[in-house]
Amino acid sequence: MPGDDEKTTFTKDEVEALIAERNKAIELNRNEALKEAKAAKARLAAFEGIDPEEHKTLKAQAEEAARKKAAAEGDFKSIEEQLKALHATELGARDKTITKLRSALEQRLVDAEATRELAEAKGSAKVLLPHVKARVKVVESDDGAFSVQVVDERGNQRLADGQGTPMTLKQLVEELRADSEFARAFEGTGSSGGGASKSNAGGGGAKVIAAGDNKAFIANLDNIATGKATVV
Repeated sequence: MPGDDEKTTFTKDEVEALIAERNKAIELNRNEALKEAKAAKARLAAFEGIDPEEHKTLKAQAEEAARKKAAAEGDFKSIEEQLKALHATELGARDKTITKLRSALEQRLVDAEATRELAEAKGSAKVLLPHVKARVKVVESDDGAFSVQVVDERGNQRLADGQGTPMTLKQLVEELRADSEFARAFEGTGSSGGGASKSNAGGGGAKVIAAGDNKAFIANLDNIATGKATVV
C-alpha cells in the first residue's frame, strides 16, 4: 500500500480542467468587482463637488426640518380637532338659542292671534286660551313666514269643509262658542240668559267673575291670581 504522504497524480486533461475552472472563477470575480466599482463610481459622481462636512450639515438640517414639520402637522391636527369641537359646541348652543327663540315666537304668535279672536267673539281669554292653544300649532312656510294652523288630536291640519278648506282660528273659536262646555266662557251665552252674566260670590266658595264683567274682572285681579275668584 502506498504511504500517507504519497502525492496524488493527475492526468494532463484533469490538470487543464482544474486550471480552466479556476480561471472561470477568477473571471467571474473580476467582472463582479468591476460592476461594483462602476456602480460606486456612479454614486460618487452624484456627490462630486460636495463637501462631506457640508453634506452632513445639510442632512442634519433636513432631518430637523422634517421633524419640525411633523410636529407642526401634529399641532395643526390637534388645533383642528379643538376647533371642530368648539364649532360643534357653538352650533349646539346656537341651535338651543334658535329653538328657544322660535318657541317664544310661536307662543307670542298663538297668544296674540288667539286672544284677538277670543276678544272679537267676546270670550274669556283666561279660560279659553289654553283650550285654543291645545288645538293649534305654528307652521313655517317655504318663504319663512309663520302662521297658526288648527289641528286635530293627532296634529294634522283640520279642514273646514269637504272642499279641503283649512279651518281658521276664527272658526275654531266659533266651534268652542257653540260647545255647551265652553259656551259659559263667552259673553251673552251664560246660564243666566241673554246679556252678560253677573258676578256672584259663588255660594260661599271661590268668587265667580263673569267673563263679560270687565269691571268685576279688574277689581278682582288679585283674587283671580290667588284662586279666590274664577272667571266663567
